[in-house]
Amino acid sequence: MDYRQFRREALILKGLRHPGIPIVYDLEEDEQYSYLIEEFLEGNSLYALVSDMGHFSKAMTIRYGIQICRLVNILHSARPNPILYLDLQPKNLLVCHDTIKLIDFDHAIHLCEAEHLTMRYGTVGCAAPEQYSGDVLDERTDIYAIGAVLHYMLTGQYPEQESGHRALQLPDMAERRLMRIIRTCLQKEKKRRFQSAEELGRELKRLEEQIQKKTERKGQGICGGNQISSLTIAVAGSRRGAGCTHAAIGLTAYLCWNGVRAVYEERNESGAVRQLAVCRGTDANRFGIYQIGGIPMYPLYGGNVKLDNPAYQVRVLDYGTCWQQLLQEPADMCLLICGAKPWEKESTYNAIQSFKNRLGLAVIYNQFCGQLKWKLPSPAGGTTCFLMPSYSNPFVCTDASQRFYGALWDLWFEEVKGGILRRLYGKIRGFVARVFWKRTGEPWE
Repeated sequence: MDYRQFRREALILKGLRHPGIPIVYDLEEDEQYSYLIEEFLEGNSLYALVSDMGHFSKAMTIRYGIQICRLVNILHSARPNPILYLDLQPKNLLVCHDTIKLIDFDHAIHLCEAEHLTMRYGTVGCAAPEQYSGDVLDERTDIYAIGAVLHYMLTGQYPEQESGHRALQLPDMAERRLMRIIRTCLQKEKKRRFQSAEELGRELKRLEEQIQKKTERKGQGICGGNQISSLTIAVAGSRRGAGCTHAAIGLTAYLCWNGVRAVYEERNESGAVRQLAVCRGTDANRFGIYQIGGIPMYPLYGGNVKLDNPAYQVRVLDYGTCWQQLLQEPADMCLLICGAKPWEKESTYNAIQSFKNRLGLAVIYNQFCGQLKWKLPSPAGGTTCFLMPSYSNPFVCTDASQRFYGALWDLWFEEVKGGILRRLYGKIRGFVARVFWKRTGEPWE
């Protein structure tokens, strides 16, 4: 980068104030170098997250897309000189505590300079056609790049340069609507795209609201990202090797994938989170949380460690084999992972019997052995028993894992509704009993 370009980036950033844009504290120069002192940001790029997760769900894509549109609209609305970013790509977008941050402004220019721009840059797969053809650049050039980023989040791939989009088979109606929005962004002719980031953001917000209303009508509000306020899910295994940590990570990944702000918390002494962090080369943020595979993970700290913990909608607590400890801990929902082999029968029986009357309990049999079915303790034949599907990477949501955890949510939602009805029935019964006593002087049975 030459000095003129460097100074332009510094001046653009110093004139912007927004939580999604890094703060520039100072510009320093010496005889050899120039230094731009910026705010330190913690997070993973969209590129890194998609590399770990394969691709995002439509809920995640829409949520992050709305944030991206707001950031780009801030640039385009700058006065007196609107700003074009001109290099929007997954590597330049950080996810910091579920908030999108826009970094690397070295290609940004003021709109008044676009007509006289001689040197053009852009990332292959995200750059608009006019960045190659020599046509005048404007706000719609960034709109094309937003569409390319949305496409990358939803599919894990950049749109094909020849056609402007990939022909995908999307059975879900909401995904098809989202893809139509993306294809409008990726039109070759600028006049056929959305004309502003604000207009694009409104379309994405409208789609998000439609999805939420549809979810509520189906009675699945418990899985709607904005419907959950505070929920604790405890996971424990009947014995070592039952797959407790695998299931807890998989559940957290499923929740994050579906737009729920969830965190995995280690409540056992396995040290799995720190071992994962070493393998991934990841450091903890100021909250003591590691971002691994697209999900926040909180390791087990000693009792003397006091850290501020950001608010999450769902906390998934991994107790490992310490299921006896879980009996004493409050939790809204419990997931008991049990072995289903002949040599695991005793530990499975003891764990299930201990949790027998606990509400919100789901029993998961891992590595199920069909020949043992008739010997497995209750509730093996009931509605609270599930079979763990085979999926090797808990950080990636496969079709099998989505169906599995989706069935768990349906079970828990019905139990929540049942609990409300039982409490309502108890209040009505108590009221009738009191009235009966006053009128007859006898207890009501």
